Amino acid sequence: MRGIILLKIKQKLAIFFEFVELRTKVASVFPMLAGFLWTYYRLGRFNWVNASLFALAVLSFDMCTTAINNAVDYHKAVDLDYKTSENVIGVHQLDFGQMVRIIFGLLAFSVIVSLVIVSRTDVLLLVLGGLCFLIGIGYTYGPMPLSRLPLGEVFSGLTMGFGIFFLAVYMTAYDQLLWSQWTGGMVTIGWNWALTLELFCYSLPLVSLIAGIMLANNTCDLEVDIRNHRFTLVYYLGKARALVLYTGLQVLPWLVLLGLALTGRLPVWGLVTFAGLALHWPKVAAFRAKQVKRETFVLSVQSFVLVASLYCAWLVLGILLP
Repeated sequence: MRGIILLKIKQKLAIFFEFVELRTKVASVFPMLAGFLWTYYRLGRFNWVNASLFALAVLSFDMCTTAINNAVDYHKAVDLDYKTSENVIGVHQLDFGQMVRIIFGLLAFSVIVSLVIVSRTDVLLLVLGGLCFLIGIGYTYGPMPLSRLPLGEVFSGLTMGFGIFFLAVYMTAYDQLLWSQWTGGMVTIGWNWALTLELFCYSLPLVSLIAGIMLANNTCDLEVDIRNHRFTLVYYLGKARALVLYTGLQVLPWLVLLGLALTGRLPVWGLVTFAGLALHWPKVAAFRAKQVKRETFVLSVQSFVLVASLYCAWLVLGILLP
């Protein structure tokens, strides 16, 4: 009896993880991890409590937006075959109302944790966090979701690659990035734009790779998206030019890392990580040769994990061997 109960729990968890696409959360984990490492590498500071709370908020909200995307795709699907045999809700014949309740639960948890972080940092985080929530929900929900427009790659790359990286640093260094000072009836806001620009440069490899994941996804889904009236960037570019852009997005991280090393922003001896190109480029070539969701889309995720891991390792070694 106990074995049957455990099996049912395992099955339900597997479906839940499929609904929130847990396997894709590396796209939020690595910018967060890189931001934490950069904070200590560059500023010599780190707040474990704020970082842990931020990780919980980011992962729950990331799962929430993915769940919204799957629910909206199911609800708006025109292609019956997609609705019943590809979308997770139709494949497992899930209760749509229950899926909506799960979405609200994840959103509520993320909001509550975020408010705790605000109480520990600066009230300006309410503005930054609110903007992130609006972009994240607007990406998948509304009369014209961003994911259904030729803007998905830009918004996903910037919000996850730069936005999460920036906020990960903000958890510790909010008093050096963007802060408010309240004196009587006056409020003074300070913004270190130079440090923000520096952060953007360090985040560019992640921005590019995450945009690449989205582009690869939309390239694989082109025909299905057209049948369901989703006109993404790939629709306007065509597959051939989309693959050229995908290649450029895979090359850019290496160029940025090279520039950071040659200008002294990263330890130059870290260039040994460029040996990873021998593993990265075959994955890029394999995706260029074949774009099938169930077979080759994973190569874009693997490319992201590989390069992001090497980047984080570079930062770790920079901390240990300055």
